[in-house]
Amino acid sequence: MRMAKAYLQYRMRAKKRHGVHSPFVYALSEEVFHKNAAKKAKEIGALRKVLLRNRTAIEVKDYGAGSRKGSKPNRTIAEIARNSTSPETMAQMMQRLISYLRAENVLELGANLGLTTAYLAAAPVENLQVKSLEGDPSLAKIAVKNLQKIGLEAEIVVGKFEDTLDLTLARLPQIDFAYIDGNHRKAPTLDYFQKLLTKTTDNSVLAFGDIHWSEGMEEAWQKIKEDDRITLTIDLFDLGLVFFRKGHAEKEHFTIRL
Repeated sequence: MRMAKAYLQYRMRAKKRHGVHSPFVYALSEEVFHKNAAKKAKEIGALRKVLLRNRTAIEVKDYGAGSRKGSKPNRTIAEIARNSTSPETMAQMMQRLISYLRAENVLELGANLGLTTAYLAAAPVENLQVKSLEGDPSLAKIAVKNLQKIGLEAEIVVGKFEDTLDLTLARLPQIDFAYIDGNHRKAPTLDYFQKLLTKTTDNSVLAFGDIHWSEGMEEAWQKIKEDDRITLTIDLFDLGLVFFRKGHAEKEHFTIRL
């Protein structure tokens, strides 16, 4: 019920791309949000279908808020693929965004089964490096195998984010794009945001998954929007995008309907 109310409020606020008066955001809408092409989409889509039929049960250590369908420790791979992975259209859109930005240093918090990781790693960007953090060893192992099946490369870092994020950031020259989708709670989300800020540039983009998941996540999203270093945000309901672009006379917030 809460999610339905949040979505209704989003729809009431959201503008279509022709109602957006920012040239930069309009260009994003045209070139990224409202296109449907994605590299390796056929292969990744086929893999998703295989995972959705996989009834193998595994024990999952969930360090975050779980999925909307619950967070029982023993779940089938099919359940995880169905309930705990990013929407395919959103994963494809992020690949296009990485390509549009020419983002080379990409970080993901929450590899899960590796499906979204695969879309990120398939972005046609020269010198692309994707690092993905995953707290659960079983999921990390599956993610590595899934990437290998499609012939894609990404480094899967295993361990709790509080143990691996600082170490991973220390190995990165900067963050060009980061997707934060591993812990849908207010305090951890804000903590990750502060840590990621140490590696952002004017051209960096941070993408926060499920910003309307709960009241806590909506509060975190509002807090992030208020940060003085941010010049532009875009609410896509399932995803919140944060930009640090200079040259804006004042901070701008957009809610866009896909």
